[in-house]
Amino acid sequence: MSAAGPTVHAWRVHSFEAGAQPTLDLLPMPEPGPGEVRVRVLASAISFVDLLLVSGGYQWKPPTPFVPGSEFSGVVDALGTGDTLGLRVGDRVCGVRQGAWTEMLCLPASAALRLGGADEAPTASDWAIEAAALMAPYATALYALRERAHLRAGETLLVLGASGGVGHAAVQLGQVLGARVIAAASSPAKRAAALAAGADAVIDTSDDWKDEAKALAGKAGVDVVFDPVGGEATDTAFRTLGWRGRHLMVGFAGGQIPALKANLAIVKGAALLGVDYRQAGEREPDITRQVQQDVLRLYREGRLRPRLHSSLGLERLAEAAALVRQRDTLGRVVLDFRA
Repeated sequence: MSAAGPTVHAWRVHSFEAGAQPTLDLLPMPEPGPGEVRVRVLASAISFVDLLLVSGGYQWKPPTPFVPGSEFSGVVDALGTGDTLGLRVGDRVCGVRQGAWTEMLCLPASAALRLGGADEAPTASDWAIEAAALMAPYATALYALRERAHLRAGETLLVLGASGGVGHAAVQLGQVLGARVIAAASSPAKRAAALAAGADAVIDTSDDWKDEAKALAGKAGVDVVFDPVGGEATDTAFRTLGWRGRHLMVGFAGGQIPALKANLAIVKGAALLGVDYRQAGEREPDITRQVQQDVLRLYREGRLRPRLHSSLGLERLAEAAALVRQRDTLGRVVLDFRA
């Protein structure tokens, strides 16, 4: 596609038909509206949910053509009219916004989370790559653990899929909140990564692991399960809960939606809690804004660090997506728009 005047590159999905792939299109330069800012995107992390959306496998299908991608970091490039919440051209920002796989992204000023000004020292040597992988997993995990499960200091937290992006975030945030963290992962490398992230103990999920988890949790049982995996793991994890335990259902990275026997909830006095951070942003904006600010604060303090696998140039989307799909990939894969 060609366009007159200033243009930007953007990946777009034109079809959900089998075998269809996103194309790198040339689009007109977007202009920020009232209360919006335009961000020059420097990097965008790729998530499993992004790939589901691209393939048409996600529960929500936007009309085509559309620009996918949801996580970004960048620099404020232009301001719209009206109140832009004190943001200035040159500010370093990050956030979560559908349509992030583009060189220029217009969004409400409230969705551009300020990391620092142009004249301030960055928080990391390559802040853009880290910041692109920061907000979605950490805000989801903090919202789930603190706002949904009300995880308390001294409680036992079991994290499934602990080496994945959101699982890694849950391990770190469990420690921040004062919990004892048991991380569940299927390979020695993944368990080592969970320990490096701060887990107090790890369990091997490649075999029957319920008794090991219960032994590590002790007589009181697990207080909170953080579950982005689904499938058979959900039933096993729910059975490790103690009295008034809380099971956070975050996603189904394992590919199967589980079915729980309802009598287990009665026997354990336990609760199954759904976590949908996207809807929470729409329904509970005050809560999610506080969550985001707390994630930024903890990141600046050095208490949170995304685990990164690799960064690839904008044109290497297919290679980056293949890495995300590989079960042995440890850490986030990021599109680096500067490469």
